[in-house]
Amino acid sequence: MMGRRTLIWLVAAVALMVAFFGGFELHSRSVSRMAGAGPDAQAATIRDEVVTALRNSYYRPLAPAVLHAPTLHGVLRALDDPYTEYLDPQAYQRLLANEQSGFSGVGLALSHAPGGLLVTITLPGMPAAAGGVRSGDLIVAIDGRPLRRVSYQDAVDRLHGATGSRVVVTVRRPGTSRPLRLTLERRPVHLPIVFHRVIRLGGDRYEYLRLPGFVQGAGDSVRAIAQRARRAHVSGLVLDLRGNVGGLLDEAVQVTRVFQGSGVVVSTRGLHEPVRIYSAGDGAVAGVPMVVLVDGSTASAAEVVAGSLQRAGRAIVVGSRSYGKGTVQAVEPLSRGGALKLTVAVFRLAGGERVNRRGVLPDVAAVNRPATRVDEALRAALRVLTRR
Repeated sequence: MMGRRTLIWLVAAVALMVAFFGGFELHSRSVSRMAGAGPDAQAATIRDEVVTALRNSYYRPLAPAVLHAPTLHGVLRALDDPYTEYLDPQAYQRLLANEQSGFSGVGLALSHAPGGLLVTITLPGMPAAAGGVRSGDLIVAIDGRPLRRVSYQDAVDRLHGATGSRVVVTVRRPGTSRPLRLTLERRPVHLPIVFHRVIRLGGDRYEYLRLPGFVQGAGDSVRAIAQRARRAHVSGLVLDLRGNVGGLLDEAVQVTRVFQGSGVVVSTRGLHEPVRIYSAGDGAVAGVPMVVLVDGSTASAAEVVAGSLQRAGRAIVVGSRSYGKGTVQAVEPLSRGGALKLTVAVFRLAGGERVNRRGVLPDVAAVNRPATRVDEALRAALRVLTRR
């Protein structure tokens, strides 16, 4: 069985783009043959295939408890790795569909907030905007089930469903005393790769780019916008990576190369993976002052971009400490339609710096308060640019 297997960058607490993608788990374009697949694959159990994939690809040696566990659940439990999991056929098909930047949803971008999900973007013409949801609303319940004690990933999962199905969201809105109950019908969503606009401040113009995830084409899109901004002589550029959970490694490197002209971007290493070093190259868009916005949901590949630009002195990082996920995952298709997502490597920034559990530390701290609709972190980023 020919399968697709590449590096992907994921985080346990899925953030902004999950609200769009219904599970932001992207994989790349390379192809390899899964070890053990072939004429005997149909006779093997899912548990056996998973163990074979772990033997051949896992980033560190396997403990005996993993190899001897009699069930698939036991294998994964003994592994004790929150980023390695079995995807059933339905979950794997959703992953494949998500790679194309299309899905069924309500058209919201969300960030984590105390008591629920904070709405940061509503897509014009989509169910959420048409149904009355506004940026700044706090979703406190979905289908009548409170979100107060629910994990972020579980909360956004409740927004997912089939095209045409309905979901009821309960929102608290600043300035209103009672929560609102809004019924939304899920529809297919096709997203732009980058959200961007010009911000005018004190007679100056600043280019603002929000990159929700590193899908195919992200690097080219960011480069085109950055080149136009330089030709327009903008006073600065804000790259917003808040809530960005990652995506394709190649695209993250390409986005970094748009702004960083030299030096190491990132390196990866695993037990079965050769050391790979990704460097910046010629063709960077220079001469435009730059700020990168991060928060606690900025993870993995997004941390590579923010951390590399910070270490290279190309950008000032504003916001709060990023998530701190420094491992690399791959997706290995299995014979019965499912797949295994497994950790295959760790990554380091230039100079060997790791972000795992540490995150990228901002140069300027700035945090939004859920009770206000003002984007205080963006205001802080613009203040940094006006002083440069």
